[in-house]
Amino acid sequence: MAGATTDFAEWKSDTDAVMLAIYGIDTNDAGVDDDRLKSHWSMGQPPDEFVQWFGEKYDLISKRDMGIEGWW
Repeated sequence: MAGATTDFAEWKSDTDAVMLAIYGIDTNDAGVDDDRLKSHWSMGQPPDEFVQWFGEKYDLISKRDMGIEGWW
């Protein structure tokens, strides 16, 4: 479980990195507060699974789908 083996700050940093890579935004840009993040972290949800769930729930458009992946 992520919550048991990774501290929250590290998990959030990893989650931000995944979100930036896929969507070009981080959790702050997406308006996700720490309480919501801690809920997913404490369940042991890996960062990539959280980002996938969040992106699907809020119908986010990936950088790839916008044709801008790898511009920077």
